[in-house]
Amino acid sequence: MDGRKSGMASQALQTLISGWALAAILASGACGPASAQVIEIGPSGAVTHTGPMVTTDKGMTPIVPDRPVPAAPRASASRLAAAAPLFTRAGQAVELAPQLLEAVSYVESRFNAKAVSPKGAVGLMQLRPETAAELGYDPHNPETNARGGATYMRQMLAMFDNNVELALAAYNAGPQAVKRYGGVPPYPETRAYVAAVLDYMARNSVESK
Repeated sequence: MDGRKSGMASQALQTLISGWALAAILASGACGPASAQVIEIGPSGAVTHTGPMVTTDKGMTPIVPDRPVPAAPRASASRLAAAAPLFTRAGQAVELAPQLLEAVSYVESRFNAKAVSPKGAVGLMQLRPETAAELGYDPHNPETNARGGATYMRQMLAMFDNNVELALAAYNAGPQAVKRYGGVPPYPETRAYVAAVLDYMARNSVESK
């Protein structure tokens, strides 16, 4: 990755978490070379190409998916407009930047509050019903779905020392998988997922300036 792209990705990561968590991320080095522009997502939401590397706690690791990430519904401006206030309120409640929640929701559901995955995950943040129940949120209500996703993401950040990449991997594959492998698990879908969220953050950070 050239210096310009690395700088863009680092700037995007610095907007993810507010307050003390941002300082912790900067101190821990989690803003190292990330993954701006490492994947391409087609109109259907399917990953059709991945870049050569993704950063893990063990350094740069190749991403070589053996199959596409499952397609997600196509995003629309109206969906984002409806969801943005939910991300703002949810982020304020748990001290997370709404840009992170927006990026996760984009990759999870394309901001579709009615999305249901084949595994039963629901809504904007694709909460599993059992996870939502543990957190005390209704996954079918967009407001509480966003709040539940934000709460769970905050828990993953706390569990993995505010390492954004590991928290994202845990959100996708579960924290036990991240602990078992000592980093981003070698699952093509999870590695592409982490790259996609960071890519969305990097692109939108640059495009908003």
